[in-house]
Amino acid sequence: MSQVSIRKVHLLRWLVIIGLGAITVMWYWQRMKTRQLDYVKSLQEPSVRLEGGEFVLDGEKITILSGSLHYFRVVPQYWEDRLMKMKSGGLNTVTTYVPWNLHEQVRGDFDFTGILDVVEFLKVAQKVGLHVIFRPGPYICAEWDFGGLPSWLLSDNEMKVRTTYPLFTEAVSKYFDELIPRIVPLQHNRGGPIIAVQVENEYGSFGKDTSYMESIKEGLTMRGITELLLTSDNTRTHMENGRLPGVLMTANFQEHVDRHFQNLIDLQGKDMPLMAMEFWSGWFDHWGEKHHIYEPEGLAGLTKAILEKGASVNFYMYHGGTNFGFMNGGNYDGGYKPTITSYDYDAPLSEAGDTTEKFFKLKEIIQKYTGKGRVPSHLPDLPVAIGKVAYPEVKVQESLSFPSVLEIVGKPIYNDDVQAMEKLPINNGGGQGYGFLLYRTRVPSKPAKLKLTISPRDRAQVLWNGEEIGVLMRKTDTEDREVEFGEGKGSDNVLDILVENLGRINYDQTLQHEHKGLVGDVLLDGKKQEKWEMYPLEFKTHFMEAVSSSPKWAPYSVHEKQPALYRATLEIQDSQPKDTFINMKGWEKGVIFVNGFNLGRYWNIGPQRNYYLPGPLLQQGKNEIIIFELHQAADTIRFDDRADLGETVHINNDDDIEAAL
Repeated sequence: MSQVSIRKVHLLRWLVIIGLGAITVMWYWQRMKTRQLDYVKSLQEPSVRLEGGEFVLDGEKITILSGSLHYFRVVPQYWEDRLMKMKSGGLNTVTTYVPWNLHEQVRGDFDFTGILDVVEFLKVAQKVGLHVIFRPGPYICAEWDFGGLPSWLLSDNEMKVRTTYPLFTEAVSKYFDELIPRIVPLQHNRGGPIIAVQVENEYGSFGKDTSYMESIKEGLTMRGITELLLTSDNTRTHMENGRLPGVLMTANFQEHVDRHFQNLIDLQGKDMPLMAMEFWSGWFDHWGEKHHIYEPEGLAGLTKAILEKGASVNFYMYHGGTNFGFMNGGNYDGGYKPTITSYDYDAPLSEAGDTTEKFFKLKEIIQKYTGKGRVPSHLPDLPVAIGKVAYPEVKVQESLSFPSVLEIVGKPIYNDDVQAMEKLPINNGGGQGYGFLLYRTRVPSKPAKLKLTISPRDRAQVLWNGEEIGVLMRKTDTEDREVEFGEGKGSDNVLDILVENLGRINYDQTLQHEHKGLVGDVLLDGKKQEKWEMYPLEFKTHFMEAVSSSPKWAPYSVHEKQPALYRATLEIQDSQPKDTFINMKGWEKGVIFVNGFNLGRYWNIGPQRNYYLPGPLLQQGKNEIIIFELHQAADTIRFDDRADLGETVHINNDDDIEAAL
């Protein structure tokens, strides 16, 4: 073979090798590209598929057995305990709301720490082995102040919440920008626990603007939410109002299983899985009413009926927790009704996380009537019970007068007219959200009568030269608006009106107008009073730190019929303090602070007679208890080792809701 021929053979061989290599590289590149596309596609597709009236997750048919627990109503140290109890009760999912108004109390200042560390909560749920249904709002209802909407929205005179009003949608966008990227990596299709996300909440009871609901849906999906989307509503009319194409409808109810599921079938067909997104295990309470309960036998029987239909269920609530601080909501049903501090809800797990008769009955029903193989044959053991103790009563040692409290507040806000809380020029222009607002004015001579043109929002304590002469309570706009001064002359002639925000309405159209404080004029003997000083009492952390270190504390004395602060010390020897309940017998109305933490309101009108104090809020050694009492203090603070939520009354909410329509 000639040299030329040999060179040609070598050249041909190299060309073949190069060609085969190129083909191999192209094949490998194409394969990797396909895998990448498959991976990207998997991130874009919901983990839960809807097939033949069933939920299918990871190729397996499942029944979603869920319970509601709100991380912001439970101290973080107890998240795992409560979630483990849910798992032990046969549940495979936990459902939680997200309170926008806690995460952004002040416009532009976001907080995702401590009890608000929603990412950590989701990770604990995954650690325990629970899926998550995520309900980010922006509106959540939840018997929570303003339904979870931040109060500073109301600083805008034209604000229209839960609509496409530009300033509302802009605020929602900024909220979603902060929240959604934090939870996107925790979706099931990315290795996290979230299997479904709810679009808004019970919107059908508020309106029927599809463009608004579409904007919320888009706000979720454009930021990376790819899991199953769903809505939840109470009645057929509400379902129709709140429906969205391509979004699963679910029902909220307490009784009449057949009726509510038939509504779902009629509206979205037989091929969609049935789910009770809120199957109400009990109910919440208002101040001055009885504690609402729903019998365990009735709850168990209806759960059986749901499961026998092959439907999924979320028990609302499975563990209620506590309305810490000033965050309880309210309702308007012929008059204003604020919600109490306890959110026990007569749920399967009590406010303090204890198992109840309902817990064990539901566990039995779930194991017996859920489809074969959908509940593990062996459920985890219950965690060791958390101890409760009635600590010895403590003496109140010191008091701080109201004038000294106002000195800590500092300079007042001056205005010719009274202003609502949300209109005050504080907190980045968003006004005052929560707590109390003192209105002060100077009056030349003692009038015979004070009249408010609109009832207070929500409770006004009227003082003349520091002495209480009356209390006005919001009922309707035309009730309880006048105070008689009586005879006699004043000396310094200072008129104070201390107004408490008892909780913004959290449900229906009424929440559009939930400004707090004085929202009308003050008339003295028929003449409008002007020139006001306003002192916002928000009781935030920095304020309570200043209160604690104030040099003005004096030995205990009762400031009768006057607001004042009182301090006691609880000494604990144990290195691990136990849960307890503060019993405020002998006190009238106010707020409890333990080691600077706002435990919530107390009020002697009940129904609740003591107030849950979780052990993690206490420490070995000295614990500072500060009470803001509005009227009449006692000289001791007592403790109980069990809850006392007062006299009970049975409730049936399906019939109540239908009757209201």
